[in-house]
Amino acid sequence: MDVQVKITNEEGWKRTLVVTAPASEVDKALANAANKYKGQVEIPGFRKGKAPDSVIRERFRTEIHQDAMEYLLPRVYDAALKQLDIIPVSQPQLSKVKFEPGTDMEFEVEIEIRPQIEITGYKGLKLEKRIYEVTDKDVEMALDELREQGASLNPVERSAMLNDVVTCNLQKTYDSKQPNADDKFDDVKFELREGKTRPEFLAAIPGMNIGEGKEVEINYPATESDPELAGKTVRFRVWLKEVAQKDLPEANDEFAKSLGNFDSIDKVREAVRANLERRADQSSNKHVAEQIRQQVVENNQFEVPQGLLDDYINSVHEKIKEANPELDREAVRQQFEPAAIEQFRWDFALFEIAKQEDLKVTDEEVKEILKTWPDDAEDRPSEQKIHESLLENRVYDFIVSQADVTNVPRVLNPQIVTPSGGKAS
Repeated sequence: MDVQVKITNEEGWKRTLVVTAPASEVDKALANAANKYKGQVEIPGFRKGKAPDSVIRERFRTEIHQDAMEYLLPRVYDAALKQLDIIPVSQPQLSKVKFEPGTDMEFEVEIEIRPQIEITGYKGLKLEKRIYEVTDKDVEMALDELREQGASLNPVERSAMLNDVVTCNLQKTYDSKQPNADDKFDDVKFELREGKTRPEFLAAIPGMNIGEGKEVEINYPATESDPELAGKTVRFRVWLKEVAQKDLPEANDEFAKSLGNFDSIDKVREAVRANLERRADQSSNKHVAEQIRQQVVENNQFEVPQGLLDDYINSVHEKIKEANPELDREAVRQQFEPAAIEQFRWDFALFEIAKQEDLKVTDEEVKEILKTWPDDAEDRPSEQKIHESLLENRVYDFIVSQADVTNVPRVLNPQIVTPSGGKAS
């Protein structure tokens, strides 16, 4: 499409464009809109589709004008962006729209564009690569966790011990924000293992007998994930109701078969080791990527488009307001804007590095990845997401190839997972 566009104002990444399309495009859009109405509506005295154009245009003047403008305007806008070779990152703000028959279409649009910068300081980075060795002990720890998942619970008539699963009734007797609180919580289960239960309960409950009560006070940190508890001091009265002992299955071939497609415990160990090695590699690569992002961003402190930041903060504020209506936008901005700035800087730097180094992802590569996902999968990624992920990995690989990498042996802190091909019972 033949359009004329000129930039009338530049301020940071903000651009004001004046865009003009020829009268011939306006008249064509109006004629197409009128023809659509002509074929769809019935006018008294005329057969359907046979009413004169003048009658159609007069009777549906407003509708035809609106439809034609809504059709033509985005196409003219896109043509203007292509002509200038710029990529907007904020919603366009339109003004001064002129759209009349027989005259050129003209409008003014204010946008913020993707920062056009030369990224430096991404070659020769000093990176640390963590090297993990999966030991037999790590494999046995993972196997023990699978046995924990497959354990049976057997009620016992004794005092509670570590590793038991207990059922308690709780009554809130003090709340620093609601001193007169009298909330009750029945049949609360605690697994008396480190990392499974809050330390205060883990210290108090072992040694209690069924029917016994005890006071437990908890000082929840401000960073507590539950906003109802964050920053509070809460005291509970805890009554022990039931004690169940966990009996773990033996690590034998019978247990292996209960996990799925395994015919021996040695096959389970092999699968566990492979999974731990894969997780170790993922953890190592993630740490390298974090270093790359941090150093590239530190070396390229350009301004992020303010409109883009505003759009992001507004969207976060809207989501948080559902759970916390009293939280104002300024508080959200102070909490989330610093991390958003860093993320946007990396996103823009990634795009520019790929362009500067001619790193590309083909449509065929994207389609091959997409083939591995079922068509009806709820979490099936879009082609754009796959493209972005492949391109980011390509940029990481390039930067690593240009970097000074030091291997650092580390002790594995395994994320215990079910072996591939099996299922925990």
